[in-house]
Amino acid sequence: MGAVGAGGTGSPVQDMEASRRKFLTMLGLGIGWTGMMGALGGTGVGVLRYMLPNVTYEPPTVFKIGKPEEYGMGVDNRLKKERQIWVVRNERGMYVMVAICRHLGCTPNWFGDQQRFRCPCHGSIYDTMGNVVGGPAPRTLWRAGVSLDPVDGQIVVNFTQRQDPDPKGTPEGLIVEESGREVTPFFVPLA
Repeated sequence: MGAVGAGGTGSPVQDMEASRRKFLTMLGLGIGWTGMMGALGGTGVGVLRYMLPNVTYEPPTVFKIGKPEEYGMGVDNRLKKERQIWVVRNERGMYVMVAICRHLGCTPNWFGDQQRFRCPCHGSIYDTMGNVVGGPAPRTLWRAGVSLDPVDGQIVVNFTQRQDPDPKGTPEGLIVEESGREVTPFFVPLA
């Protein structure tokens, strides 16, 4: 075997081994990089699926609760657990109060014998109009948006539309005049 000149690469066997080695190296690198990119891509897809789920399990924020005739005078407690609301009917009409205490977000209970909503967590007390008559709550109870469906006459509640007037501090508690709260869309006048 002679010396390899400047233009030669060696024997044909060495050239074939070098090209095979180079091919296998490139193949290995290609498979490795493809695998890594696939893993990173899969991780990215997984992160996006986590951030944007297919289904939300939240209840609808606008819903129907029946016809006005189904609700008697006073506070109706039947939708407190299912929808977190109380339906209140007086001689002028009806409104819906959100069953969330304005102190720390607990769920107050209705005591019909006392005509009061009482929060079991920290002792906030509200009257049937949502005014604060005792305890640490800094604001009155919210009233949800309410209207009558023109097609079937059912009460439509918009849970995210909330009335939050500024109360006045009095010796009786934080009070909002009822005439200021009985306005559309937070009150449905009934004849």
